[in-house]
Amino acid sequence: MHSLLALLLVTGSDAIRVAVFGGSGFVGSRVCKVLVSKGAEVTSLSRSGKCPDWAADEPWAKDVKWEKVDLLDDAAAIDAAIGSAASVVSTVGVVDPDPVVLRNGNGAANINAFASAKRAGVNRAVYVSVASEVVACQEDWLPFAKAEFGAYFEGKSSAEQAATDAVGGDATKLCVIKPSFIYGGDKFEVPLPGKFAAPRVSAAYGSGVEEVLSLPAVEALADAAPGLIKVALRPPVSVEAVATACAFAALGELTQGDATRRAVGTLDGTAAIKAAAGEKTPTRLSDGLNRAVDRLADALADRTEKIVAAFNERLDRLGK
Repeated sequence: MHSLLALLLVTGSDAIRVAVFGGSGFVGSRVCKVLVSKGAEVTSLSRSGKCPDWAADEPWAKDVKWEKVDLLDDAAAIDAAIGSAASVVSTVGVVDPDPVVLRNGNGAANINAFASAKRAGVNRAVYVSVASEVVACQEDWLPFAKAEFGAYFEGKSSAEQAATDAVGGDATKLCVIKPSFIYGGDKFEVPLPGKFAAPRVSAAYGSGVEEVLSLPAVEALADAAPGLIKVALRPPVSVEAVATACAFAALGELTQGDATRRAVGTLDGTAAIKAAAGEKTPTRLSDGLNRAVDRLADALADRTEKIVAAFNERLDRLGK
């Protein structure tokens, strides 16, 4: 009994402590899930302080400490919630028609979070930002949304700098993950015209889009296309891949092996994120097409065999 207790104490003390800002959200909650599966001691910091509905009945959720914290409020409360975390991950971000909300939700909230992480002396900082190809298009956004997108990108840029400062500018301790569009979950939600909100694309639909846009011919077209067309033709990335890359970075696993060249410092775009997460491009559509072709080939072969047999039988009768 005493040896078992000692083992549990050693295991608990050896677990890496990770704080996830925005841990109740779409990406953050899945980061928590991956971290728990890897044996980390996880604290989620969010405005709600609650486990999301989709994970309420999942066993891993009981191993997460769900803290309610306003990142735009009391620095002492943020420090207390982080505690002695060795790594932090921020998935905090907002989409809103108000430029002030965009600057605060994407910029100030993350600046405060990473400032707290710096005070805690964390070893690693991970931040989910936005793909550089998307940022490069900010001057080309539709006129009615330029102010909003400008505030959005301004916030993201300041958050990246804050994440860098949190680890003293050491690229081996920093990972900025830059997806273009993230899909996943069971919901499919498209905002109404004129509503400044992020769409939500389900895993089933999103994986099909990713597969099609990952075809070599489409990739070549995207490479040659300008601005927004280029971004629209880039394959989206699954929320699981983003979450896994975040978790691996927080645990220091991206600094090992072949991933080092791609992962330390920046993961920009779907291909880099998927490589770091060890995720392959979906093949559901091509697999289905191959199965259909195989069935058609089998049916044609069977039909041809029957026609030939009937023809031979008819020749035999004529010969008699």
